[in-house]
Amino acid sequence: MILRIGYALRYLSIFLRALIKANIDVARVVLTPGMNFRPGFLCVPMKAETDFEITVLANSITLTPGTITVHVARSQREIIIHALDLGDDPQAVRDDVMQTLEANILAFTRPRRSAAEERERA
Repeated sequence: MILRIGYALRYLSIFLRALIKANIDVARVVLTPGMNFRPGFLCVPMKAETDFEITVLANSITLTPGTITVHVARSQREIIIHALDLGDDPQAVRDDVMQTLEANILAFTRPRRSAAEERERA
């Protein structure tokens, strides 16, 4: 339980850093005349399974300036987001969502499994 609280606090710290960075990025796009940016939709595969995990992920994306959750697939295996700037590498945006947000959400929402339990589950 203590470990999960630690992971939740870690997630909040990571989310706050992402929030600050996103605010700066959006301000730069808005205040820089003629700046080229690539808005677009992006499908992100999810490992999140429970309604709580998916809701926290979707809300985290939407609360971050420059991105919004548009749709969660019925299978709950993908989330569609719109990003103000996909940049030159949309995969980098996808990886950022999966590694920065989702991985840390799963760290505090799921109990740790031993190696034996992981092998048994696979």
